[in-house]
Amino acid sequence: MYLGAHAGGAWGDVEVRDAPDPGINPGPFNYDVDGWFGGFTSGYNLQYQGFLIGIEGDLGFIDPDGEGRIPSAAPSPHYQALTLDSGFYADVTARLGVTFGETLVYGKGGWAYYEGEAKQATTRIEYSKTGTGSFSGWVLGGGIEHFVTPNLSLKAEYLHFDLGTESGHQTALVADPPTPVGYVFRNYHDVEIDTVNVGFNYHFDRPESPAPLK
Repeated sequence: MYLGAHAGGAWGDVEVRDAPDPGINPGPFNYDVDGWFGGFTSGYNLQYQGFLIGIEGDLGFIDPDGEGRIPSAAPSPHYQALTLDSGFYADVTARLGVTFGETLVYGKGGWAYYEGEAKQATTRIEYSKTGTGSFSGWVLGGGIEHFVTPNLSLKAEYLHFDLGTESGHQTALVADPPTPVGYVFRNYHDVEIDTVNVGFNYHFDRPESPAPLK
């Protein structure tokens, strides 16, 4: 078993599509985000000769920065502002790797969750703002880990998160002909984030070499 921590950079893409209602530009529209992320790791490994299989979980925080705009379908100074909130993330992954002495090269993949909202807000006060629920999807990546003491390892890792699509809605707060009061406009937000991090793990009850990474 091991416990650790990690931190690094995050960047990604958000695709937004509006339902094709009358007078609506459905898109899709894309905007970029970038920022930082970090968190904690826990896992367990089993090793046979030079091959390793394990399970790993991460819990942390992603702080993306960036925004996009959807222009009005008709000539107008108004637009839709698009943002992705920061939030907690978690993943549970299987890990497969090959060891070379005190060094492990591995791949990992599994389930991922992100609780940050994707938001869409018009500059027109006649319509409510929108926010999605949390996102869930999958994560895939890999890295390299090396022991610097009998129980302490350092790692560098790349991960790609495909967090799926969540929907939001905007409501007409007043009549805006031809839109009646209370009419609901649907929108859909698809989030993908890439990350690179460095970190460390402390391994408990690790056996002596040549069976590392327990």
